Amino acid sequence: MGCLPSPPQKRCKVQAPGGSVLKEKRARLYIIRRCLVMLICWRDEKEK
Repeated sequence: MGCLPSPPQKRCKVQAPGGSVLKEKRARLYIIRRCLVMLICWRDEKEK
C-alpha cells in the first residue's frame, strides 16, 4: 500500500501489516459463531 504525492496537510496513515485483515477475520469468525449459537438454541427450543 503506497501513498501518492499529495499536499503536506494530507498524510497517509501507516498501519501494521495485516492489521485490517486480522480485524476482518475476527469479525467473520464472530458472525459465524453467533449464527451457530442461534441455530443450536433454535433447534433446542423446537424440541421442547
